[in-house]
Amino acid sequence: MLQLLAILLQALPSPPVPAPPADSLAAAIQLWADHPPDEFSKQQAIDSAVAEATRQALLMVGMQPSPKLSVTKIYLGAYDRLKPLIARQVPVNRIQLDTAVAACAVDGIARRLSTSEIAEVRKSLSTAAGQKFWEAAGITDRPLEGCYQAALNLKPVAADYLAAGLRPPKPPKPLKRDMSIVY
Repeated sequence: MLQLLAILLQALPSPPVPAPPADSLAAAIQLWADHPPDEFSKQQAIDSAVAEATRQALLMVGMQPSPKLSVTKIYLGAYDRLKPLIARQVPVNRIQLDTAVAACAVDGIARRLSTSEIAEVRKSLSTAAGQKFWEAAGITDRPLEGCYQAALNLKPVAADYLAAGLRPPKPPKPLKRDMSIVY
């Protein structure tokens, strides 16, 4: 009986995570706007997001680095051809992108602190010591790469693979009728 219950619980989808309170999120985004990451950190996070999307795209076609030098050379050649094609998807006007990244990066702050607590933090960060603390703590730097990956959602299309000299990945075969995946 317990095994059946365990199987049923595993099959149920997990409930969605509720969004943080809108007023706390707005206050946290304002905190971010007061103390945004520098352009170098932003660009580094974007480059990391493009590199990760390229690695994932190559995994989709069955390519990965290997201890064999000849295989790694082939992988690196494909990586070097595909990365700029994926990087073209990064928007030139980054205002909307920065807004999405800010909402992602301060999500934890908005969930844990009330609007009044965020206002107190903003007040303390307006001092020289508060500014030094913010920069030293790197509060916005930690989630930056993951937030850019989520906001950009870089996925190569078949033409990108072909332009890089690769065969696009095959879509998964549909399940036969009345078949389900059992874990």
